Amino acid sequence: RLIPYGRNSNFTGRKNILESVQRLSEPASHNRIALHGLGGSGKTQIALEYVYQRASESGCHVFWVGGSGLSKFSEGFRDVAQLAQIYPTNTEKDREGYLKSIRRWFEGPNSGDWILVIDNADNDTDFVGNNGPIAKFVPQGMKGTVIFTTRSGVVASRQGCKVVEVGEMGGDEALELFSKRFTSGGSLGDEGKTAIAMIVASVHRIPLAIVGAAAYMTETKTSPSIYWSILRENDERARRLLSQQFCDIRREVDVTESILGTYFITFDRITQQMPSAADLLRLMVFLDRQNIPEEILSQSGLKGMDDPVEFRQAVGRLLAFSLVAIVMREEKTFYELHRLVQLSLQVYYPTKQLKQARAVALKVVSRLFPQGESEQREIGHVYIPHALAKYSHSSSAGILEYVSYLALTLQDQGKYKESETMHRRTLEKRKKILGPDHPDTLTNHPVTLTSANNLATALQYQGKYEEAERMHRHTLEIQEKILGPDHPHTL
Repeated sequence: RLIPYGRNSNFTGRKNILESVQRLSEPASHNRIALHGLGGSGKTQIALEYVYQRASESGCHVFWVGGSGLSKFSEGFRDVAQLAQIYPTNTEKDREGYLKSIRRWFEGPNSGDWILVIDNADNDTDFVGNNGPIAKFVPQGMKGTVIFTTRSGVVASRQGCKVVEVGEMGGDEALELFSKRFTSGGSLGDEGKTAIAMIVASVHRIPLAIVGAAAYMTETKTSPSIYWSILRENDERARRLLSQQFCDIRREVDVTESILGTYFITFDRITQQMPSAADLLRLMVFLDRQNIPEEILSQSGLKGMDDPVEFRQAVGRLLAFSLVAIVMREEKTFYELHRLVQLSLQVYYPTKQLKQARAVALKVVSRLFPQGESEQREIGHVYIPHALAKYSHSSSAGILEYVSYLALTLQDQGKYKESETMHRRTLEKRKKILGPDHPDTLTNHPVTLTSANNLATALQYQGKYEEAERMHRHTLEIQEKILGPDHPHTL
């Protein structure tokens, strides 16, 4: 038995996944199984629990090697050779010959029944067919089970694996995991229990995120209620909180130990392997993370995205790494981005690259946002969240006309509260950028009412008549003062 980590006494749930792996491990045959999922989803811990169960139940040999690179893999195979007393011949003393001799031992009669875990097998180029730098040493033959833990669906496919998807935990499992990892020093009241449920839900029941949050609260003596209040306040606070370092002794020592940092490895792979896919990720930072219409991505103007083949390859790479999910609604394709991934992207990319991506988002959403009344009714609701998201990342004077139009669209759709919020924010930004007495602070695009009058109208629709009247009167007085009583906007 060669397992680098002890059994995890805090392992929780995942019964269905463990049963799936067991079911796919057919006796008296060679099996290849991939535990595939987003970073931090618990793939390694599931593999660890599975091999401990099998070792105790069946007595089969268990071996564990790293798959993050040839050096790590070679080190693991040398440990296998030492344990199994495999000695290279004179012709096998070079690294390739030595590793192939270990592969032959796995495939031969002396190895018995075995399980080989290749952990963190994330790099596609290492596992190309049978000739990749690592792939050519992975045993085949008539027996044994190879389990890959991988973020890459491409690796799973190229290695001919039966795939077991590892997603978020169930609700009860997630709460149980949190309770095992969090030491409060006292009993929790209803407020604390509610806060824990909200924290677990907000990190999408991802095990690493749950463990990281529990570790931070335990180490800093932060109550769940306070942690939740910080996490939900705004994205900036959430990013800082989720970037805090913590220790997990059952992960590789060179893996970044923070909730957001765990995704950096995947972003590195994407950037190296397919820059066009990385471009799409940066664009998604400035969109609402849910219900992203395919045309926002394919018509973004990003290099190569107007080519359907290259676009499919880029999107396919993001899907393969579980960074985005695809959703079909009324025969139309939409994409969704995990919240933790979106927050992590905001930390990962340099400011200059994010500014460039923001400019692309502003341009494409403004161009595709429906202009006609019938189009607004039909598909306006799809684009509004993305328009709001990109507006929240911009404070330029040029975008304010567009935002005023957006607020009116919300108003026309009967979303008066949202419209009021947009009108208020637009007016405040105009004052901040242009000054309270600048004509453009008081007037909007020539085809619309003033921002203040628009706000007053939104208030009126909500039955806030006194505030609406005050706003109308105040706006009229200032327009007469600045523009004169005969100016078209005053009239």
